Amino acid sequence: MQIAQFHEVRFPEDISYGSSGGPGFKTTVIELASGHEQRNIDWSLARATYDASYGVKNREAMEDVLDFFHARRGKAYGFRFKDWMDFALDRQVIGQVDTDGDVELQIYKRYEPLTAHYYDRPLLKLVPDTVHWWVNGEAQDPIAISTTTGIISASGLTPNAVVEAQCEFDVPVRFNTDEMLVTHDDYELMSWPSIPLVELKPR
Repeated sequence: MQIAQFHEVRFPEDISYGSSGGPGFKTTVIELASGHEQRNIDWSLARATYDASYGVKNREAMEDVLDFFHARRGKAYGFRFKDWMDFALDRQVIGQVDTDGDVELQIYKRYEPLTAHYYDRPLLKLVPDTVHWWVNGEAQDPIAISTTTGIISASGLTPNAVVEAQCEFDVPVRFNTDEMLVTHDDYELMSWPSIPLVELKPR
């Protein structure tokens, strides 16, 4: 899965810390004459939104955001964002090697794994040096995993073996504005009342 017009850079962590936001779904609710409802799931995958304005505490932080905003050309280019509430995948089964000993799997995180209502979230932007994977419990070379797509690709493995993975991950986002509206609150003290970010979905 690829995301067009994307820069493999991370929004400053010290500014993203304390940001607000999280995942959102789109559901159309049709109310029937009887008072019952019909609910249609419009999006199969969630799309997160964030506001990172809380992390701008001083002029230096605002200058970092100014640089970052210019380099992304506003909405034009996506980038990595650390969601401090949800950025780690604990060791988890993600699939099996095929009967020929090959594997090509998208790493995902499963939510509510012990029920029949679980939700699988593809992890596209993995954090380098945090990625580990195992085949039948044996550690494998992390070079087989792309940290820009989240795909494991390898061959010569034990057919039908269980594949597990563990990593940290970023959320692919973009600015949801083309205008940087800075408020000068006091001398050397500035703020951007809202820094809206929206998650990008792969094609």
